[in-house]
Amino acid sequence: MSQSLNEADEQKTSKFEKANATFGAMMRRGRSYSGRERNCVFLNTAKPDERFANISATSGIDLPDDGRALVATDWDHDGDLDVWISNRNAPRLRFFRNDVPSEHHHLTLRLQGTTKTTNRDAIGARIEVILTDGRPLIKTLRAGQSFLSQSTKWIHFGLGDAESIESVKVQWPGGETETFPNLEVDQRYSLIQNSGKAEKTETQKRQTTISPSPVDLPPTDSTARIHLASLLPMARLNYQTFDGASKPLPTGQGKAYVLSLWASWCPPCEEELQELAERAQELRDAGIEIIALAVDGLDEDNAGAPDAEKMAKRLDLPFTSGRATRNLISYLQSAHDYQITGAETLPVPVSFLIDGNGKISVIYKGKLNPDHLKEDLGHSQGTPLERFARSAPLPGRTLPIPTVSRHRNQYEAQYRFATFLQQRGLTQLANAENKALIKSFPKNAGPHNNLGISYIRAKKIDLAEASFREALRIQPDHGKANANLGTLLAQKGKLSDAIPHLKQAVKSNQQDGKILAMLSQLLLKLERWPEAQTSLEKALKLNPNSPNHCSSLGFALAKQGQLQQAVEHLEQALKLEPTHADARRNLTTIRRLIEQGQ
Repeated sequence: MSQSLNEADEQKTSKFEKANATFGAMMRRGRSYSGRERNCVFLNTAKPDERFANISATSGIDLPDDGRALVATDWDHDGDLDVWISNRNAPRLRFFRNDVPSEHHHLTLRLQGTTKTTNRDAIGARIEVILTDGRPLIKTLRAGQSFLSQSTKWIHFGLGDAESIESVKVQWPGGETETFPNLEVDQRYSLIQNSGKAEKTETQKRQTTISPSPVDLPPTDSTARIHLASLLPMARLNYQTFDGASKPLPTGQGKAYVLSLWASWCPPCEEELQELAERAQELRDAGIEIIALAVDGLDEDNAGAPDAEKMAKRLDLPFTSGRATRNLISYLQSAHDYQITGAETLPVPVSFLIDGNGKISVIYKGKLNPDHLKEDLGHSQGTPLERFARSAPLPGRTLPIPTVSRHRNQYEAQYRFATFLQQRGLTQLANAENKALIKSFPKNAGPHNNLGISYIRAKKIDLAEASFREALRIQPDHGKANANLGTLLAQKGKLSDAIPHLKQAVKSNQQDGKILAMLSQLLLKLERWPEAQTSLEKALKLNPNSPNHCSSLGFALAKQGQLQQAVEHLEQALKLEPTHADARRNLTTIRRLIEQGQ
């Protein structure tokens, strides 16, 4: 894992970005942030030579959970702190009651601000408990403690064997200091600003009954039925017949299909094919056609699938069968990965229900139950909210709140898949997905930017410019849309109009050396020498061994009269590329000027 940035304004390197993307992919596949490290607890022994003792095992808290937030609070009001921990994995929440026997004393305080310079919760206040022997105990009331967590605002002091308190001093966030006398040990008090008196709070002990609760794991199952909340388009890809002919998948022609992937060496696959063969006519009557494709031989170049062909003939399959191609498997794997967190390599058997409009609607991992196919036939016809409810891994109900019903996660998955389609060259499918996203999520700029890229490839320049401008109307600082529009305007000769967009693109991604180089050249052409110098200096930081950057920077410096500095950069350009014509010509001219005293 790459190191995190040390400062908020620290520039991200390409190495950091790549490592961060790899780390994110690992997390989406279910890897652990903690690396399976067990929780730890350390006891402050107050011994100079051995300050902390590791009591993890004896505390009972040393679980291999992927822990996140931790809060401490006297939950049962018995004078010691208990702990709540939330985890990234199951169980999501654990409670640890502190049952360590102790005769030590405590003091618990709750602060309340009352002035204009102090917030009501007194966040930021500094509390000093002074014991009768003169020892001070100091704590600060904070708004956040630990990662993604906030402990109780009741401030807990462990007093040890001290049996009395001299006073409590509070320095309020506004700067005022106030003293509260006459507090007793083993009590809870409310300290109200400017009252000068601590108010005792009577709190009954909670009878918090807990018992060990081992995690009951659900029974393992080799099957999974995954309803997609966002329907994904099935590309018109080819498969191979067993005699080697290439044929297109007959999807998207008004009929629903189940595309089943199987292997000759897989016993559950054979059971599935037998059942599908027996119920083929029943499924056909229900409006579902079957396409069964073997994955045998995918790892071997130009290899056939003799065992798969033999099995298909032996079973006398009454539906379309053949071999899957690498391209088809790659596409289906991507469709799976863009929808499902924790994505792994597709198993066999695995099946995809494709509706009459050519949309993938349900994924079945493991042996398929044909009854599920008939039940799921109408999944794609449901409303987005209905599909969302069916896609949930746990039963429940949706909340009738507009912000909830927008399903932001649906947008992200569908947008990433639309971008994938575009990168794969499936322009027609990509455009359809982007237009659907614009209709469903009009406040997002990404689909407009994607459409602009497609229009450029189709040489529809005016439509591309309109799409980029619409993306920037929605999100003015969209880095990619600014880069694309700036590049397009530069190609149209509108240099002055292009520069603000390229500057914004560089601001959004300071590691984009290509855009930075283009910006630098436009500034040179417009004779905006100081700006060109600044831009070229940034470009050189990214690529210090670029002879073009060195030569251009030398030229910009010379135009501003900084001849000696210009010579240094031009000489560096020639060291990097001895045949660089512009650097040699400009260096000769500048040296002549220096000799002439100009």
